[in-house]
Amino acid sequence: MEGLRKEFGATTALDGIDLSIDGAGILGIAGPNGSGKTTLIHCLLGLVSPTAGEARIAGTPPTSFDADDRRRIGYMPQHTAVYDGLTVRENVAFFARLYGVDDRATAISRALSFVNLADRADSPIGELSGGMIRRTSLACALVHDPDVLFLDEPTVGLDPKLRASMWEGFRKRREDGALVVVSTHYLDEVKHCDRVLFLREGRVLTVDSPGGVLDATGTDELEAAFLALLDDDGTTPSNTNPPSSTAATNGGAGS
Repeated sequence: MEGLRKEFGATTALDGIDLSIDGAGILGIAGPNGSGKTTLIHCLLGLVSPTAGEARIAGTPPTSFDADDRRRIGYMPQHTAVYDGLTVRENVAFFARLYGVDDRATAISRALSFVNLADRADSPIGELSGGMIRRTSLACALVHDPDVLFLDEPTVGLDPKLRASMWEGFRKRREDGALVVVSTHYLDEVKHCDRVLFLREGRVLTVDSPGGVLDATGTDELEAAFLALLDDDGTTPSNTNPPSSTAATNGGAGS
């Protein structure tokens, strides 16, 4: 990303973002609701065009992706993106066909095992808990074994045990050579990332490793580090709503 900027009328959702990533890893995009996390992901997916600046994945602007480019990318949106009238297996199979997966049976089985839903593969979506539906969505996003995986607040609303299980899966994807981009407003999740990009009202507060953020701010907790970054940025901490380290809230439309 070079000078990436996105405006919606008088609202600046992204304000000149520069970032380069090479190779496998986990990048966290953290910030409160309305900070620009989803807009940033949408720009990187080519779902919206930037107002200024540019983004490239493997040298190609997202707005110019062809089918082969998109086969290298997986996307789990913030909101439910599976079909209630289908079973877990049928949903994953549908996305496998969309991506042109050759050995679909093996790919579907691998994806279901990855999210620990093999025993519920034939259950209709309407019979599943919220956590199982989120895991089904994740299986749909990775059934084609993408090189780059975008996950927009994938653990929102999940209990701590399930969140931990999801992060274990994200680390496995990194170990398999993928770049995993995860947006979150849970600051206790940021510690699992290799690098974290903190956003506030579309502006980058810092990009660093979690440990580097703590060292730079002289704090020992990521929530305190975030508040220190806001203070350095000229934003009064008492007037902000920092990302939550405990409670789950639904992401706003502009997040």
